[in-house]
Amino acid sequence: MIRYLIMKKKQIVLLVITIIFLVLVFYKIDFATLVDTIKKFELKYLASIVAVFLLSLYARGMRWKFLLMNDKKYSALKLAEIFTVGNMLNIFLPARAGDIYRAYYLGEEAGEKKLKIFGTIILERLFDGIAMFCILLGSIMLYSDAQWILNLTLGIGAVFIAGTLVFYLIFKYNKSRQIAKAIAEKIPNEKIQNTIRRLTTYLNIFIKGFSAFKSPVYMLLILAMSFVAWGLEGVVACLIVNSFGLKLGILAGLFVLTLTSFSTMIPSTSVLVGPYQAAYILALGLFGIEKSQALAISAVHQIILILIFTIAGGSLMFKFNIDAAGKET
Repeated sequence: MIRYLIMKKKQIVLLVITIIFLVLVFYKIDFATLVDTIKKFELKYLASIVAVFLLSLYARGMRWKFLLMNDKKYSALKLAEIFTVGNMLNIFLPARAGDIYRAYYLGEEAGEKKLKIFGTIILERLFDGIAMFCILLGSIMLYSDAQWILNLTLGIGAVFIAGTLVFYLIFKYNKSRQIAKAIAEKIPNEKIQNTIRRLTTYLNIFIKGFSAFKSPVYMLLILAMSFVAWGLEGVVACLIVNSFGLKLGILAGLFVLTLTSFSTMIPSTSVLVGPYQAAYILALGLFGIEKSQALAISAVHQIILILIFTIAGGSLMFKFNIDAAGKET
């Protein structure tokens, strides 16, 4: 009952946050301009948008392979496919369930510990944050003199850099077994001792997911592929914006991309409703794009990405299920 009330309260808070952002987004919106802007979308850009976005997914597969220490049993293409399915599920399911799916599926597929795989996904997210922070910081230096945006960016960057440092120190100076042993010796209850040992084992499996910290070469490759993946998505954002007849460069696309990506950190009922649109309007507003136009472009951007993930991710998930059924027989 208490758990139900807590979940209910959380849902109400998220709903309130979403409503607040939606009110801000739709305040003084000219719906005629919004519809006219959507009509201006040039379909000739669509093939390039899809091709570049799919290439960014492959880059993420390559990065995941480096996170897994370039183990030969992992294919960059297969990892990209699993990443795509996971992100499709993240769109439609709460609590980033797609990340859990990625760890579970790859663990089953490769005969690997799922907690270790999940550790690589956590590290992947940290490198995403660092890459986006660097891109956004550079974009702000070029396009905006708003101090509050700079301060917010520096704060977000500090969180990701500090998080990476904390996990590095945990990996390098892992004393969990010694600590668990010392605690267990002071607790005579055998059941509690067994629980502590079991939790310590799980923790150490998870920490193995950060093995890339052992290699400066892999760390550089992971960071480089993070910039490549986000750079390609910046090209996608640029292509989408320019498909409406706006002549903005790649740096503007990167600025829009990173600001909207960081907006998904704001709690809401969905990562695709409320904060995302507000961030898109803010980003394009710095380039003189009117609010109604920016909202229309953000809607088209979202629809395109959702369709790509749904079609590609759904097809791949179906393929995975067929393959799994074939192995069982």
